[in-house]
Amino acid sequence: MDSPLPRWLRIFFLIVALQAFLLFIALIQPSLINLVEPWPASPLNARFIAALYTALGIAVLLCSRAHVFREVRIILAGVGLATAGLLLITLYRLAVFGFGELAYPDRFPVGWTLFYLLDPLVVAWTFWRWRGEGTGRTPSRLASFWLVQTVLLGVSGLVLLLAPTLAISLWPWALTPPLSQLYSGFFLTLAVCCWLASREVEWSGVRLLTLALALLAALVLVVSVIHLDRFKPGLPTLVWFALFGAEALAFIWLWLRHAARQPRVAPL
Repeated sequence: MDSPLPRWLRIFFLIVALQAFLLFIALIQPSLINLVEPWPASPLNARFIAALYTALGIAVLLCSRAHVFREVRIILAGVGLATAGLLLITLYRLAVFGFGELAYPDRFPVGWTLFYLLDPLVVAWTFWRWRGEGTGRTPSRLASFWLVQTVLLGVSGLVLLLAPTLAISLWPWALTPPLSQLYSGFFLTLAVCCWLASREVEWSGVRLLTLALALLAALVLVVSVIHLDRFKPGLPTLVWFALFGAEALAFIWLWLRHAARQPRVAPL
């Protein structure tokens, strides 16, 4: 459970972080989103996607600096689930709806597909190698908090995946079916990660997930304020800001609370 991370796994985290940070530029210039992501996206959707990748990319980058497997296993599971899920969604939409939905319908998204094929294979092999070091069965003191997150994210992800028309009607800004199902991959992945966090008894096991969710909520709020004129008036918008505002406060508080408890090293 406290096995040290080998160099090859640190290198893998750096590669995955680089993949995620390729989309960081869309936070600055949304029109560049389709240099990496194959589905057309409005500036607001582009920045929302970039916020997802940036927050998770920072957590993955920090995984490369972790000391033991316990610290990274939830984020690593998230990498595998997200990439495998997005690959399946991409192949499904290409098979059913053809290339016409793509931003560039004249070519197959080779780079996107290759990354999302290799990453889950590496993650699966890694967990097989450490198959005796899974998450414990004892719930944490914050199990209820993490389970609430699991339900919120899981229900949202299932609606986005299985009922994109309903999701589009409930989403606070204009959304397309491909993007609805793309978002579902992230929401469902985070739901599973939160469920794993509910079974983790040590702070070190959920530290990076907490940071990722705090950054994600904060970035989503910033992006939403920038594009406030694109939001629909009414309840969906109010729920959106209230929910992500509460998420940002909750995860930032959780992070600061545990950071304050960390022992301080006396100066030499």
